[in-house]
Amino acid sequence: MGATTVRLRRGSHSKPDRAPGTAPSVSVQYSSGPATGWVSHLPSSWVPYVQLARLSLPAAVILIYLPTLFGVLLAAILTYGASGVDDVSLPTPWYTCFLLLVASFFFSNAAHAWDDLVDAPVDILIQRTARRPIPRGDVSRPAAFAFVVANAVGAGAALLGFPDPAGAFRYALPNILATAYYPFAKRHTNFPQLVLGFCIAWGIVMGAVAVGCEPFTLGQVLRLHPRDPSLRHVFSPHNHYPQHDSLANTTATTPITTQVMIEPTISIGPLTLSTPFLTLFIACALWSAIYDTIYAAEDLEADLRIGLGSLAVLCRERTKAALYALLACLAACLVLCGLSAGMAAPLYYLITPVGCTAALGAMIASVDLRDARSTWWWFRYGYWLVGGSALGGLGAELMGRLR
Repeated sequence: MGATTVRLRRGSHSKPDRAPGTAPSVSVQYSSGPATGWVSHLPSSWVPYVQLARLSLPAAVILIYLPTLFGVLLAAILTYGASGVDDVSLPTPWYTCFLLLVASFFFSNAAHAWDDLVDAPVDILIQRTARRPIPRGDVSRPAAFAFVVANAVGAGAALLGFPDPAGAFRYALPNILATAYYPFAKRHTNFPQLVLGFCIAWGIVMGAVAVGCEPFTLGQVLRLHPRDPSLRHVFSPHNHYPQHDSLANTTATTPITTQVMIEPTISIGPLTLSTPFLTLFIACALWSAIYDTIYAAEDLEADLRIGLGSLAVLCRERTKAALYALLACLAACLVLCGLSAGMAAPLYYLITPVGCTAALGAMIASVDLRDARSTWWWFRYGYWLVGGSALGGLGAELMGRLR
C-alpha cells in the first residue's frame, strides 16, 4: 500500500499495549483482520464499517479533533488579550468543544473511508492491506461511497451549530478539497505528508471559526457574519488593534458587530492572515508531516515497488535528517506564535515549544526507521505527548489571561 494512504488509515485496530519493538499482528494493525476488543461485541455487519472508519481506537478521531481545540484556545487567548474588548462574548466553550468533536468524528469517518475507496485497487495488490473491508468484499464500492457521503453530511450538519454556518462552510471548503485530493497526492508528488498536514492543521481554522473568529480573510469571499450580533469577530482587515475608539461610541440601538484585529497580520492582496494563527497552523502541519513520515518509512519498499511517493521515498537514508529539519521549523513556528500573540507567561514557552520539541525529538531519535514494529509503535503513541504539550501551553496562557 502506498505510504501515505496506508498511514492515515492505520492504527485503529490493536491488541493490548505493547512496548517498542513488539507490534500487533499485521492483520489487526491494518484494520483488516477479525474483530477484537469492543468491536467484537458489535453485530458482524457493523464491523467492516468500524474498520473502514478506523474507530476501534480513538486515535483517528483525536488526531482530527486536537487541532480544532488549538484553534479555540488561540482564538480565546487573542480575544481576551485584546485591550478594550474585555466584554467580548464567545460561544459557550463546552458546547463549542462538543460540536467540534461531533464534526471531527464524522469528518474522520468520511476521510478514512474515502481514502480506502480511492486506494482499493492498490490495497488489493498488497498482502497486508488486501484483507481490508473493500478489497476483501465485505464493503462494496457503492456502499463505501454512500458511507463517505453520509458521514460528510454529518460533518456538514455540525457546521449548522457554528455562529455563521454559511461562513463556516466556506472556510471548510479548502480542507474538503484537500482531503478529497489527499489519496491521489502520492501518485503525483513526494510530498503527500504535507497535504495530510494541511488537512489536519485546518482544524485550527475551524476551531477559530467555531467561536466566531476569523484566522484569515479573503476579501468578501471568506468572512464571517454571525447570527448572534453579540459575537464580535476577532479579525478584520478594516479595524486594527489597539485602535478601539469605535467601541466607546457604540449605542444601545447599534448592534455590537465591531470587529477587532489582533496584530500582527500578513496581507497579500485581498488575503489577510493572522500571524499567530498562521504560525500555529504551520507548526501543526509539520507535526503531522513528521509522524506520518515516520510511518512512511515502514512502507518504503512497497512504495518503491509500486511507484508511489512520500517524504521517506524522497529522502531514503536521509529521512531522519529531514525530520530534524522539520522539527526545527516547527519549534520556531511555536515560538513565533507565542511572540506574535503577546504570550508573556513562561508556561506557554516551557510547555508548548519546549514540550513539543522534546517529545518529537525523542521520537525521531528513538524510532528505528528500518523496523516496522518500531515505526508502528511511535506512530501510534507518539502524538499524545505532543498534542498534550500544545494543549497544555495554550491552556495555561488562557488561564493566565482570565485571572
